[in-house]
Amino acid sequence: MSQLLEAPAAALEGAPADPSAARIPALAIAPAPAAVPAHAPAARVPALAIAPAPAAAPAPRTGPYKTADLERVWHAWVQMSAFLKNRPTVIVEGEGAYVTDDRGNRYIDAISAIWNVNVGHRHPRVVARITEQLGRLEHFSLMGFSNGPSLDLAAKLEEVTDGRYPHVFYTNSGSEANDTAIKIARQYHRNRGDTGRYKVISLETSYHGCTFGALSATGIEEDKAAFGPMLPGFSHIIKPDCFRCPLGLKKESCGMACAGALERRILEEGPESVAAFIYEPVMGSMGALVPPKDYFPRIREICDRYGVLMIADEVATGFGRTGTWFAMEHWGVWPDLMSVAKGLTGGYVPMGAVLVTDEIYQAFLGTAESGKHLAHGFSTSGHPLACSAALAVIEVLQDEGLVERSRVLGDYLLGRLHELEAFPFIGNVQGLGLFCGFELLADRETGAPMEPKRAGATAAELFCWMTARKGVITFPASEHSVVVLPPFIFTEELVDRTVQVLTETAAWFAKL
Repeated sequence: MSQLLEAPAAALEGAPADPSAARIPALAIAPAPAAVPAHAPAARVPALAIAPAPAAAPAPRTGPYKTADLERVWHAWVQMSAFLKNRPTVIVEGEGAYVTDDRGNRYIDAISAIWNVNVGHRHPRVVARITEQLGRLEHFSLMGFSNGPSLDLAAKLEEVTDGRYPHVFYTNSGSEANDTAIKIARQYHRNRGDTGRYKVISLETSYHGCTFGALSATGIEEDKAAFGPMLPGFSHIIKPDCFRCPLGLKKESCGMACAGALERRILEEGPESVAAFIYEPVMGSMGALVPPKDYFPRIREICDRYGVLMIADEVATGFGRTGTWFAMEHWGVWPDLMSVAKGLTGGYVPMGAVLVTDEIYQAFLGTAESGKHLAHGFSTSGHPLACSAALAVIEVLQDEGLVERSRVLGDYLLGRLHELEAFPFIGNVQGLGLFCGFELLADRETGAPMEPKRAGATAAELFCWMTARKGVITFPASEHSVVVLPPFIFTEELVDRTVQVLTETAAWFAKL
C-alpha cells in the first residue's frame, strides 16, 4: 500500500479505471465564509433569569388541611380508606419535645417522630449547620467524585466507634443500609473465593426494612405476604424471647438454646453456603425485646466458628438510643458490618449508612479489571446536607452529654412503666435506655395477645389513639405492643406526664 501511494504518476498511466470511480462524486469543499455566522441555536435559548430570593419566607399555611389534601399522599402502612375516614393528625410544627398539629393542638412527642429525632425538634445547632451547608453546596454525587461533608462525617463515625469501622458506605435510609450490608456480605465471600456463600439468616418477627433484600430478611410474615415470592437464600430462626420462649424453656436453665438455633440452621443449610446473620440488637416489633446478656457473645462465637459475618441492624438503636453509642456495647460484642440510619441525622435529613471493618473493605480492593469493586450506590449517597446534619447531631450528642442522659432517663422511664403492670392486661415491660415498650395481653401468664377492642383497629392502635387524644404521641409497634421512645432531651417531668396519660388510657381500656 505504501509503495502504491508513493509511486510516480507515470507509473499509474495505463492502469485500468476504478469501476467505482464513476459512482463517487467529486468532493467540493466550500470556501470559508468571510465572517463566522452567529450560532443558530443561540436564538432559541432564552436568557437565564435567576429569580431573586424573597425578602421574607412565605407565610405558613393557616387552617386545617382537608381530606382532599390528605388523599393526594399515599401514606405508608395504612389502609387509606380507613385512614382518611378517621381524619389523621397533621403535624405542622415542632420544637424540643413537642409538636403541633394543623388545628393548633400541642402534643408531647414520646416517639421522637419515628424513633429518630433524638436531639429534639428544631435544635438550633443542627438547623444552623444544615442552613450553612445549603448556602455553600447543596449536592454533589459520590459517583466518581467526593464532597467535603461526607469525608468529615466518615472521620467522625470512625471516632465514635473507637476506630473499629474506618470505612463507611452511605445510603438514604435504614432499608437501603440493610440491603447494602447484605450485598457487601455476599460479595465479600465471593471476592475471597467462597462463591457458594449467599444465604442470610435472621430472626423471626424481626424488621429490617421494606426494600426487597431487607424485606426478605424481615421475619414478619404479614409484611411480605403481598409481595412474594421473596428473594432466595433467606431463612429465619427463633428469637431470644424470654417472656414467651418459643421452646417453652426457662431462662435460668435454657442453656441459651435460642442462640444454639443459629448453629443448627447453619449446619442444616451447609456452612459453606451461609454468608451472614443479620439481627436487631433490640427488637421493636414486639415492644422492646432485649436479649439476655449471654446471647450475643454466643452468637459471635458461632459466627466466627463457621465464617459467617455478623450484621447488626442498629438503624433504630444506634447513636445513643439505648444509653450507649451503639446497642451492641451492652453485650461487649462488635459485628462485622453495622447498619445505621434514624438517629444518625436525628431525622433532620434522610440518611443511612453501613459501617465497615477494614478486613471487609480490603477484600474489595484490586485492579480495575478484577471485578472486586462494589457495583452499587445511590444518586444521593453521602448527600452534603445529610452529612452536615449528621455531624451536627453527633456533636450535640457529645457536647450535651445526651447519650448518658438517655441511659439515666431511660432507667427512670422503665421504672415508671413497670407501674402499668398494676393492670392485669399489661405485661412484658422491657427497655434499654430510651427504647422502651410493653404488651397488651389477654393472659399475662401465657403471653396470649389482646384481641381488638373495637372493629377497624388493633388493640395497640386504639390504645395509642387514646394517648394522642390526651396529648401524648405513642406508637403501636405491633397489633398488641406499644413503644415509648422519647427524644433524649426529655425530662423527668415529661416522663411523669407520659406515664400519667398511659395510666389514664389503661384505665379507660379496662372498661371497654
